[in-house]
Amino acid sequence: MRERWKDGRCGMRADASAVAIPLSSLPDQCPSDGAVRWYAVHVPAGREASFAEKCRKALDPALLEDCIASRYERYVKRGGVWRIETAPLFAEYVFVATRDAEALAKALGRLSFAAPIVGRRGRAYAPLAAGVQSWLESTLDASHVLRASEGRIDQGVLTVERGPLRGSERIVRKIDRRKRLAFVALGGGDEGFLLKAALSVLSKS
Repeated sequence: MRERWKDGRCGMRADASAVAIPLSSLPDQCPSDGAVRWYAVHVPAGREASFAEKCRKALDPALLEDCIASRYERYVKRGGVWRIETAPLFAEYVFVATRDAEALAKALGRLSFAAPIVGRRGRAYAPLAAGVQSWLESTLDASHVLRASEGRIDQGVLTVERGPLRGSERIVRKIDRRKRLAFVALGGGDEGFLLKAALSVLSKS
């Protein structure tokens, strides 16, 4: 069912001040089948990109598939003019993609800079929730940036016409038309959270 919109808002209340890391919460969700999964690593604020670059250079690519310092485009008004800038999608976190989290955690522990994987569950590390990883893989571009989207609202129904949010209308929970900002609901239950994404609504009827 398509979400219906009134005054640009629908569904749950969003907290724009913080984003939780949606890790798998159940022990049996920790992968053992050799699939590439993403794991969160806590890093100092503002150093996400430089940390990711250091990891790519320092670690064996056979162990580290990628290190993702995800960012999103956002609209910022300066001097009366709207501009697009990028900001961290998950501030103070990067994601390491690997088939062997335990071996990667040991390799990270041998680096000269701190790089702890968060979300340990007993003897295993909890990866990013599978549905969230899949959504990010399909929406982030090759530079790991969530680009801005454009759309319209017709008779209370949101349609995204351009950009990575196209096809994700049903999980958009809130829109701030003035700031050209959308909040996307990812995960579910205890893993659910809202993620900020740039969305310009060009018309509303």
